Amino acid sequence: ATSNFAVTGDTTPPTVSSVAITSATGIQNNLLNAGDNVSVTATFSESVIVDNASGTPTLILVVGSDNRTATFASGSPSTALVFQYTIQAGETDDNGTSIGADVLALTGGTIRDPAGNNATLSHSAVSDNTSYKVDTTVPTVNSFTISDTLLVVGDNATVELVFSEPASFSSDDDINLDNATGLLSTMSPNGDGTTWTGTFTPTTGREVDNNTLSLDTTYTDLAGNAGPSATTSNFEVETKAPTGSFTFTDYH
Repeated sequence: ATSNFAVTGDTTPPTVSSVAITSATGIQNNLLNAGDNVSVTATFSESVIVDNASGTPTLILVVGSDNRTATFASGSPSTALVFQYTIQAGETDDNGTSIGADVLALTGGTIRDPAGNNATLSHSAVSDNTSYKVDTTVPTVNSFTISDTLLVVGDNATVELVFSEPASFSSDDDINLDNATGLLSTMSPNGDGTTWTGTFTPTTGREVDNNTLSLDTTYTDLAGNAGPSATTSNFEVETKAPTGSFTFTDYH
């Protein structure tokens, strides 16, 4: 027999303190792209243990207007359980991903505290999070023009690129002279980067018809989607001065 010992018990189930979108891999400029993984953290009132031997707990994200299933990924045992979802091609969310109320589900698994009490899974909704928008749509070229299609060496022509959405280039090599080594490195964005303009000055060695400026496929939108190539209309560079001959038809 002994004395002076205490017996304690725990009959209080853990509850969800908060649910939040907490991080994402691959995100650029607050935009998620296809293949990026977004993480949602469910925080509990005490440490919990996940048993997914018979099923894995899930949590529903709203991407655009569609429900998407985030699956339990890590955190057990702890107060914070992490759920992950991989963004799929074709998904778009201009307002930011959100989470509805009470969308945490066991799906055959269990979430319990160390005493074996099943967690209460009810929780509040999370409104659109603008730090986690979704853009999987590639940018396109609305127009790619040169202001003059008949040029003389030394002339200046304005080149304008208009994209379907803001875009950027990784290097000057993205805009080049077709079948030549020259670079059009003067392109600069106007406003948000939807429209780019620059100056093209032809040099000797380009005295042929059917020249073009070409746009390579390494330009991207803010989410990192690469757009397709494009070319300007044909233009001609003239460097030869006009010549003529005189013929005398009558002598006096």
